[in-house]
Amino acid sequence: MLACAVSLGCQAKRKEIPAEETRIKSLALVYGRYVSRNKGQAPANAEALKKFAKGLSAEELKGIGIEGDVDQLFVSPRDGEPFVYRPAKGGGVPGMGPGAVVFYEKTGKNGKRFVSFSTSQVEEVDAAKFKELVPEAP
Repeated sequence: MLACAVSLGCQAKRKEIPAEETRIKSLALVYGRYVSRNKGQAPANAEALKKFAKGLSAEELKGIGIEGDVDQLFVSPRDGEPFVYRPAKGGGVPGMGPGAVVFYEKTGKNGKRFVSFSTSQVEEVDAAKFKELVPEAP
């Protein structure tokens, strides 16, 4: 009986993480690695971050969850558009909130967009929450 219960528990469905969430999370991790290797300085633009990412070893990229074309890391699979980069004006403190939004989906889907924060936290937000987080966005 116990073996049956254990086997059923093992077969329980795991929540599948959407590709766009995985991708923006990996992008946030590359961003964090850039900042840590550059004395706390954020990249000036997405191209600087892309150049940095392309310079990482295959092993480092795989550890972050990136396999394949680094250029694709910068594009949302959900809306097909490049993630929008906002150079951080101030970092978040771990345990003290999510920090500033650093990347977000340009369009998203069904009125929702994934955003990533300077702390590498990722969240899917509705239009109202997005406007709070990124008031200057169109």
